[in-house]
This record gives sequence, C-alpha cells and structure tokens, in this order.
Amino acid sequence: MVLKYNFEMLYKKDQMNKYAFLLAMAILFVSCNQKQHSIKELNYSSNRVDKAIPFAPGVISIKEKSEFDIMFSPNGRKAYFSRRAPEEKQKIYETDFENGIWTEPRVSEFSTDRDEAPSITPNGELFFFGSERPIPDQPNKGNFDMNIWMMKKQDTGWSDPEPLPHPINDVQVEGEEWPSSNANFLFPLDDETFYYTTMTRGTKAIKLYETKYTNGAFSDPIEIGGFFDDEKYWIYSPAVSPDGNYLVFNSHSAPGGLGGEDIYVSKRTKNGWSKAKPIGIKVNSKDEESGPRFSRDGKYFFFTRAANLGNYEFGEWDIFYLETEYLELNKLFEQ
Repeated sequence: MVLKYNFEMLYKKDQMNKYAFLLAMAILFVSCNQKQHSIKELNYSSNRVDKAIPFAPGVISIKEKSEFDIMFSPNGRKAYFSRRAPEEKQKIYETDFENGIWTEPRVSEFSTDRDEAPSITPNGELFFFGSERPIPDQPNKGNFDMNIWMMKKQDTGWSDPEPLPHPINDVQVEGEEWPSSNANFLFPLDDETFYYTTMTRGTKAIKLYETKYTNGAFSDPIEIGGFFDDEKYWIYSPAVSPDGNYLVFNSHSAPGGLGGEDIYVSKRTKNGWSKAKPIGIKVNSKDEESGPRFSRDGKYFFFTRAANLGNYEFGEWDIFYLETEYLELNKLFEQ
C-alpha cells in the first residue's frame, strides 16, 4: 500500500514537473512572440502612408541639407542615416524614436571622415559603413575611393572601425577613377550573409556580389547577375525585404525607368532572383530615386529622392517613405 502510494505521489510529481516545464515553454514562446509583435506594431506615423512623403520632415529630412541611406537598429527604435551639407563631406547621424517622435539627430562618434551607407546585422553585433578614410598602408592613387569598414558591438558601444579585406575592398591604383574599385554598402541578409556592389577593376558595370562572414573571415565574393538582359546596367545599393522575398536596388537609365536614377525590384524564385522590374510610379519619377531600404519589420519602404534640375544638376536629397503594402509588389510580378 505504501509502495503504491509512493508510486502515485512520484507519478503526480513527475506530471506536475512536466506541466511546469510545458507552461514555462509556453510563457517563453508567448514572450518571444510579444517581443516580435511589438516590433511589428512599431508605427513611424499615426496616419496611413499610402503615398511617398518625406520621412520625419524638419528632423531627419531637412531642406537645406541632403539625407540618404537610412538604416535601423534591430528593434527599429534607432535610425542611422547619411547627411551632407552643401560643400561639405557627408557624415553618419543617429536619432532615437521616443514617444512617437524622432530625437534631434547627432553625428555618430565613429563618423570622422566622408562616411555613408550604415548597416547593422539583425543580431546587432556588427556595424558596417562606407568611408573615404584611408586604409592604413594602402594609399589611394585614383581620383576617389570609398571602402567598407566594420565595427563590432562592445559593452561601451562600438569597436574602432576596421576596413574589410580584399577583394571586398580594393584600393584604387594610379589612373583609376570612380566608380571603379569603389564599395560603400554591405547589406546583411542575415547575421552571416551579405550583399554588396562594386565595379571591379577593368570592367564597365557595377555588379552585385554575395559574401559570407564565418569564423571571423569573409568568403570569396560570388557574382549574382541576370537582372537585365543587358549586363551593362548598374546594380547599386541593394537591400532585401525582411521576409526575403524581394531584392531592391537602384540603376541608372535601365529599361522602364522614368528618370536618370530609378529603383528596381526582383522577386526570389526557386531558381534565384527574377528579372528586375521598375518598382512603379509610387516611387520612381522624372527625378532621381536611389537608396532603397525597408524598416526592420518590413512595414515601411524608404528611398531617397532629389530633384533633377537638368544638365546633371540635382537638388538636395531627401528621405521618403510609404507603407510597403501600397507598392503591391506581389501584383507587379503577376503581370
């Protein structure tokens, strides 16, 4: 009788432990979902944004300066972007989203030269940006050279910037001119897979490349092509939607464009990326559009626009945005 009683008690205790474990897992699952849900519900506007409008006018987008290349922290509550005053070098600025508004932007501590195109891995551990600052012991002998630099997350902020290795960075040689051997933007698809674009020395087009970062080293880049029937068209400033379904980039005078610089989109297929299509008139115009980006949750689509004044003269660049759903990207590829 005692043995039976002890067995029943042990059985009940075991069942209670299993229940407690399952309950803990359920709470953890709900907690994680709530955390993701809070990011999905992060609204940068209290109103519906069904057409492209300036982003945070008077704070981020200001008339007297150019802003471009916006990127968000993993939780979406901090934004980094490039800002350039007339006749000055661009710097990277940062701002925080607090109580439904963006704080006054400030120059990032690491931005000490001509810096642009910030990006952060989804886990928040790595930060990349383009810079004209010289690479130690590798003097630039060309006319203009941008390279990609990396920082690692530390308890006190970011580590000192370090240049990425060759062949991602390739310092210009004597007689070389922009955009040859220039690289300024490394887009993270995840925490170890990256896209970037460059015109390799001796070629005539800026093309898209993929590299992986594992065990502290970058793999040899692999070219990704096939976006246009003619490979002469440039692929520049690539970004992939958070769901991984769409690749966006800008190109100059490519088929179907409305101005000089326009934004194009490609859809992921079982065989890779599809042929690119113009993203549509909600974004592209007779003016210049570039620097496409998505918010971390994919709710918003961002890009940069400057007025085309003719004779290769342009107005100041501003950051525009709208809700991604109004681009109707799925319908674009049903045509």
